[in-house]
Amino acid sequence: MFEPKFAYTPKIVNELASIERLYGQLTAEKLIPSLALKLSQENLVLATHHSTSIEGNPLNPQDVTNIVLGDQIPVTKSEKEVKNYFAVLNRIAVLAKEHKPISTDLTQKLHLDLMQGLEREGLGKFRNGPVFVGHKTKVEIVVKHNPPFHSATQIDDALKNVYDWLSQQSDIHPLIKAGIFHHEFAYIHPFFDGNGRLARILTTYYLLLNNYEVSKFFILDDFYDIDRQLYSDTLHTADKGDNTAWIEYFLEGIAVSLQGALARINELKQTSLEEIKGEKRVIVSSREEEVLQIVLDKKAIRTSDIQNALSVTRQQAHSLLHSLVKKGLLEKFGKTKTSYYKLADQSNT
Repeated sequence: MFEPKFAYTPKIVNELASIERLYGQLTAEKLIPSLALKLSQENLVLATHHSTSIEGNPLNPQDVTNIVLGDQIPVTKSEKEVKNYFAVLNRIAVLAKEHKPISTDLTQKLHLDLMQGLEREGLGKFRNGPVFVGHKTKVEIVVKHNPPFHSATQIDDALKNVYDWLSQQSDIHPLIKAGIFHHEFAYIHPFFDGNGRLARILTTYYLLLNNYEVSKFFILDDFYDIDRQLYSDTLHTADKGDNTAWIEYFLEGIAVSLQGALARINELKQTSLEEIKGEKRVIVSSREEEVLQIVLDKKAIRTSDIQNALSVTRQQAHSLLHSLVKKGLLEKFGKTKTSYYKLADQSNT
């Protein structure tokens, strides 16, 4: 059975207290739906940018926004990376609502989606062969980490041990478990490529399963992208078996991200409400809020989606959608039976 080692230092205790206080402030914020949706969408884009940037993707936030929210087909490797990452982030939000447990099967399926079109071999399959984490200089190869297992069977067994530990009820705070899991996944390094991105995806997913609404309120990856070398160095301090320094850093990152999220919300509340809907503040019903949340999850919906999700008649579903179009929160595309709805582009409002 997997048994992590760490010590409850004053910094860990203080960071946990700060995170709970800041997260409580975030969840207590009363945001109009259009602002909440705008914030969540921005967070998904920024998480995509920062997590891929950590791995060397050169695209800036505006490039990423254009690719993941636009209709253009990604052509370059960098464009495919961000398009895939954004799609997987949206997928885990849906999976979390279904309470899908973390498993080796899910891990491989997410890897397949994450790496689709980027590699020809090994997609969605644990590696069978050696690999190392490091870099080449002009005179030598510097090995930073040599993973402990080099066969698919060993990797599968090791991850199952970690996932069993992760799913068990214990006195360890879920935020600490998330940090330990993040390291252990990177340490096992189950695939030839995409391990860093998938470690951050799965850590986000674990937090979603434990009711920390990552992406809706805050993201993890921006803190790591500030100093990628420090992120890598601190992560690998746990390779020798003691997770303490890494957990301190991991929790600090969440606290910093939460502080940034609160600052962003305050900025939007003060300066952007008028930009979102002009001089008229939008008031929506609770049913309309449910519709907006479904659109946020699916990105594009038809009338039948609302019928099925809310158990209403087609006429009621159409009425809800029509109301949100009139309020400028949704935009309708197409006509009659082929029509669908997406979030309205607030920048053009």
